[in-house]
Amino acid sequence: MQKFFDDFDSLNRFSLSLDFHQDRVKCAFCSKNNQFISHGIIYKQRSSQLAEKIGKRLFCSNRYGRRGCGHTVQLYVANEFPSFRYNASHWFIFITALLAHLPVKKAYFKATGQSTSRNAWRWLLCLELKLSQFRTFLKNSVDNLSDSFQSRARRLQILLPTLLQLQRSFKDNICCGYQLAQQDAFI
Repeated sequence: MQKFFDDFDSLNRFSLSLDFHQDRVKCAFCSKNNQFISHGIIYKQRSSQLAEKIGKRLFCSNRYGRRGCGHTVQLYVANEFPSFRYNASHWFIFITALLAHLPVKKAYFKATGQSTSRNAWRWLLCLELKLSQFRTFLKNSVDNLSDSFQSRARRLQILLPTLLQLQRSFKDNICCGYQLAQQDAFI
């Protein structure tokens, strides 16, 4: 089942037309189709006055004669990362700054505006943990671009060539492009 969508309108159209998509939409837990019910909107609080719609929930219904399993599936807009405060635009700025040879602390500051860089190393670790999936997505060996990243730390010499290949494979935001292509969270 598709989990990431271009925008909220296409996600909403998909969730409202579940009866039309019943042969393509199967529950990952019980493998039954025609059991999903649209179950609410997911909001992200941007400020004290603004709550933005970033996703929807689908419920594999086990009520009122339906034979689903009762699990809830969450669908998101491709610009959002589930369970993260910052969205794909912030991560894209961070990755682009790293590829432009900025230090990790300065790249994090440029992406978030936060003066403390403690989370910058967590972001870097998240990217490292997904490295094998990024390389699997690229399917061919990453070009030997590590020469251009020689002056960097060892962990960046391994990570940055793969991120550069990802950037070349997507024209716009690599985080959104990856999520739409793979239907898996970038982070």
